[in-house]
Amino acid sequence: MLRKFTIAILMVVVSSGVFAQVVSGVVQDASTKEAIPFANIWIKGTLQGTQSDLDGRFVLKAPKGDTLAVSSVGYVQQEFNLKKGVDTQLSVELAKDVKQIDEVTVKSDIPFAKLVFSRIQRNKKANQDRLKQVPNYKEIENTTVYIAVDTTAKVSRFFDNMEDVTVEMEGQDLRFSPIYLLEEARDISADSVDFVYSQKDGIFPRSISFIESYILINVAVDMDFYEEQIKIMDRGFISPIAKSAQSFYNIYFNDTIFDGDQKYYHLTYAPKNPRNPLFSGSFTVDAETYALKEIDAYISGKANLNFINGFHGSAIYHNKPDGDYFFDEKKVDINLSLFTNKDSTAAYSSQRLQNVSSGNWLINKTTHYSNSPRLDNVKAREWKSQPEFAVDKLGEDTYSSVDNLKDQSIVKGVDKVGGVALTGFYNAGKIDIGPLFDIYSTNEIEGNRLTIPLRTSDEMFERFSIGGFLGYGTRNKEFKFGANFDYQPGETDKFLLRFRYYNDYNLVSQDRFLRFIKHNPNNKGNGNFIAVFTTKEKNPYLKEERYLEGRIEYNSPNDFHLEASPYLNWNYSTPFVSFTKDGVAYNNFTNVGVLFDARFAFGQHYDMYFFDRIYYVNPIPVIDIGLDLGHVSVPDMEKEFGLYARFHASIQGRFVLGQMFINYMLNGGYMFGDAPYDQLDLPVGSMSLGYAKFRYNLLHHASFAHNAYTNLHTYLNGGGVVLNKIPLVRNLKLREIVSLKVHYGQLTNGYKGVFDLPDYYHNEKNKPYAEIGFGFTNIFKVLRVEYVRKLGGAYKNSDFTDKNGIFFRTEMSF
Repeated sequence: MLRKFTIAILMVVVSSGVFAQVVSGVVQDASTKEAIPFANIWIKGTLQGTQSDLDGRFVLKAPKGDTLAVSSVGYVQQEFNLKKGVDTQLSVELAKDVKQIDEVTVKSDIPFAKLVFSRIQRNKKANQDRLKQVPNYKEIENTTVYIAVDTTAKVSRFFDNMEDVTVEMEGQDLRFSPIYLLEEARDISADSVDFVYSQKDGIFPRSISFIESYILINVAVDMDFYEEQIKIMDRGFISPIAKSAQSFYNIYFNDTIFDGDQKYYHLTYAPKNPRNPLFSGSFTVDAETYALKEIDAYISGKANLNFINGFHGSAIYHNKPDGDYFFDEKKVDINLSLFTNKDSTAAYSSQRLQNVSSGNWLINKTTHYSNSPRLDNVKAREWKSQPEFAVDKLGEDTYSSVDNLKDQSIVKGVDKVGGVALTGFYNAGKIDIGPLFDIYSTNEIEGNRLTIPLRTSDEMFERFSIGGFLGYGTRNKEFKFGANFDYQPGETDKFLLRFRYYNDYNLVSQDRFLRFIKHNPNNKGNGNFIAVFTTKEKNPYLKEERYLEGRIEYNSPNDFHLEASPYLNWNYSTPFVSFTKDGVAYNNFTNVGVLFDARFAFGQHYDMYFFDRIYYVNPIPVIDIGLDLGHVSVPDMEKEFGLYARFHASIQGRFVLGQMFINYMLNGGYMFGDAPYDQLDLPVGSMSLGYAKFRYNLLHHASFAHNAYTNLHTYLNGGGVVLNKIPLVRNLKLREIVSLKVHYGQLTNGYKGVFDLPDYYHNEKNKPYAEIGFGFTNIFKVLRVEYVRKLGGAYKNSDFTDKNGIFFRTEMSF
């Protein structure tokens, strides 16, 4: 079933598929007969070449010349004559040699590759500045995603006509269906970027943003090798010409190439540890300026990455007669697969890109550049036909295949499932079911809580939605309900109006600001699906609420969100939550107020789902600042209360440290005035086996109650920096996890409690509380396991926290 599901879901290759002459073989040491990995194999007089894999094997397709050269550092170079059009199988045995290269004056103890590399560094900034000195240029970007389909498999029965939804590639039984197509033209000047032409389509309307935001942004990246790192798949890949490159790569001199009177040096490189996220490949530099001419980069199949069956990035630069040095083309090709193809596990570089199995995704992103002034007089949609670009066009038959695929029932079903993962809602035509987290939860009052949450979808109304929920508790046999209305008055989400009412039980400890950093937060207390079904103790601390809220939102195009939410809340006591003052119990109280919030995203990319913006964690931080201003009234209490105010701020983001990264969320706030205790910061845990992202893991359902507070939730993903070096273990591609959660707060005189603080809150010690965790993630690609224990002895024997525990979380990443 998983195979059938995978065939019609998300991942891709743009592969040539043309099978011409093939030269293959193995490279060995002539004396020991041992394989020589990373040997350089190339066609003399050209830039076409490859490297041998870890077993010394290589494959070179469609050679463009008649002389094949094979070399490796410390060995005598060999050359072989090739017969035109005839496949050749070679057994290459290289003899050891230690002679010097007489290209320039080289000290006997300095290899020529190191000398070239030092001169690349010496001229690097000047060459990088030359690239930036071209202020006005035009670029065309084509991005395509195809999925490989075995038309002989049972999956074909799900499609009306395979010929209408797939394209053929010569020499293969597999056909390829387009998933995503994008053609874009941009006119770039020193102070602006104008999108002058764009055509986009995809077979998954509800998941197209996921393809762009999670897959393409992470893998189809800008291959700028002059940067120290290239960020791919949550990792910083060291550029082979970075200052620190020689610490990570073995760099070899390959050949001297002449193009007319111009001389170039050709070098190859390979990672010292192929299991680390590094490149292998080759590059060519100008022998005079030491500027890049061409560069190719592949990713090893042994690197600690998921789903990457093959990766190739390249860049071509050119010198114009007027002296300008600029990009000519950048290209990325990726072969994605849920499972590593069996025939490619030993292949080291380019071979892996061409090993395609049914269900693989083939992604290609190609960007062409030109600063020709002639194009100023040509319509943007015609640029791709001009000689300055000569870009391969996406035919109308390809777009027609996308339209045909959209109508297939299996594709619609997959699109709906993808929408659930992204939005928390399942689309059932004109109705959305969700958020799914609300369907089932547990607590001490209701026992098992079952809820039916619904809303109208964008298929019924594009600019507004009407929804609500009906819930039932199996223990108290009581129904609860709510209703909501969302309205977008304009063409965009610049302004939004929302209204909400519910009669329900809610946690006293629910975080009113959590929704600003976490989309669709589960206010019933369970942090994830594992927590829902592994709760060790049901939470008793709920109050009954009748809640009415209006919300006005303003959204700028990229950077800023502002909202004001006036609310009226009727609060009622329950068997476990009471409102008592000086020994007198009160059944209920009312608070009325306004919640203001401002979010700064600094141009971070987001996806738009119906009326909600979803931000993905990346190095660009998201800052949120909020103010909750309100007033409390208590029936039968003679005292008149003043206002209360709670200031709250948070920052969330990521630090990328090469193959490692650190995710963090830091918040803090202060509340003062006459307020009920449920307005305090109340850090809690879920008391389950589920690892909590923005809650604590060892705390019980009630712990601290503070009006001045700060919370830190952070973890480091090691990317296999240690585990990659351990035999056998490294084959599992596990990644190290170290987490830290810290709460520090006080109950100051600024807080004037409307009610007495219940004795299940503990503020006796004015000391930080901290949890530290150690574990592994990427277990079976989807599971994270972590051992967590309290840090320090301040709360060693406290009865509101566990000493340690093992927790689980499902998470998936590249």
